[in-house]
Amino acid sequence: MPILTGFGALFVANGLTIGWRKAYDVSLAIISPADTTAPVLAWFLSITGWLLAPAAVGGVAGFMVSNAIDSRRTVPVEDLLGHGERPAADGEDG
Repeated sequence: MPILTGFGALFVANGLTIGWRKAYDVSLAIISPADTTAPVLAWFLSITGWLLAPAAVGGVAGFMVSNAIDSRRTVPVEDLLGHGERPAADGEDG
């Protein structure tokens, strides 16, 4: 949550400084931060957007895949793994 708050504050600062449309375009790497009226501030927004967007997409995708796997699982993982016990191999004394 603090990351989103920081990104939101940075986006608002850029929106008020360089304009809302340019702030949006910079955060999604549509335009270069160097092409704005405040390039130093825009570079921070660009880097943050570049890091935050893949993290958010990856988190959502991971959550969806995990839910899809859990909904199709008929045998609990603990039963498959035997609660951490290793089955004896052929020829071993258990």
